[in-house]
Amino acid sequence: MGEFSRVGKWAAPAFQAVALLLMVTWSTAQGDDGLPEGSGDEVGVSWYDGGHDYVTDRLQRAAVWLDDFFGDPRAEKEKQASAYMHVVLDAFYSGVEDQSENGVRFRGGVDLPKLDRRLRLLVTSDADSTVTGRELAGTAKDDVKDTDGAVGLSYLFRDRPGHKFSLGGGLSGGLSPALLLAGRYVHTRHWTTNTASHVTSTVYWKSEDGPGVSTLLDYEWSPDADTLWRTTLFGNYKEEIRGLEWSAQAKWAKRLDSKTAINVRAGFQGQTEPNSVLGEGWLKFLYRRNFLRPWLFYELEPGFSWPESLDYRGEPTFAVRLEIQFRRD
Repeated sequence: MGEFSRVGKWAAPAFQAVALLLMVTWSTAQGDDGLPEGSGDEVGVSWYDGGHDYVTDRLQRAAVWLDDFFGDPRAEKEKQASAYMHVVLDAFYSGVEDQSENGVRFRGGVDLPKLDRRLRLLVTSDADSTVTGRELAGTAKDDVKDTDGAVGLSYLFRDRPGHKFSLGGGLSGGLSPALLLAGRYVHTRHWTTNTASHVTSTVYWKSEDGPGVSTLLDYEWSPDADTLWRTTLFGNYKEEIRGLEWSAQAKWAKRLDSKTAINVRAGFQGQTEPNSVLGEGWLKFLYRRNFLRPWLFYELEPGFSWPESLDYRGEPTFAVRLEIQFRRD
């Protein structure tokens, strides 16, 4: 039995490593067989179409650049690179006992051929936050240990301005993998030239825990092309606990130059079952810089945490991260 447990322990990482290898191999093996720029049909753009595009671009410029620079999963949904992989080496210190941790996180995706970039192979080191949508809430990056990886497929059924709908499924775990299924709808609304909202609704099912449904609301304000304010509300109802996990976070992000950006985020999270409690509050300052290579980044993130386990007494936190990005557009 002990030997079997050790095999199971290494089966999941091996399974994920094979998926990563397949993605990288497929990406590098593809030739640049696309049409040259300008070879497609070119139609004159009217002044009102050009004006609409300008307003949309002005609104999204700061959010897209900053999300992409900080490695936020939102950027992947906007830019739709044909292949990408982010690997993060994470060291986290907390004044709260047993909360300090080190680990490796990763997520990646690659378009499968001949399907108009709609079907993707996906891999992640945190199956739960990916399938529930919590990775978009800004809290999953604080988790390093006790996460299960997953490999799956996602098909984009609808991709229109302001509307996206996808269905996906995958496997999580080792020798006895859990089945994951999820459907996700994203609605984007531009309110003014520099404000927008995004509503992300997810219905999912996990063979080990049962069904669930989550909703995430983002409201963004970009006063200029280098600054982003974002408020995020997230709720996740889980059949497993018959209760709601929730979080709220506000973030300010600023581009300092083409290689450096900072952000400040404050928030709190809690749950309604088994006891309705405010689990934790936090305030964190992040400095991120691109160095040595275009695909290499480091982060320094000092902060404070107010956990319920310590009667909300403030404790310092500090995270150091090294991120390697692979991307093929």
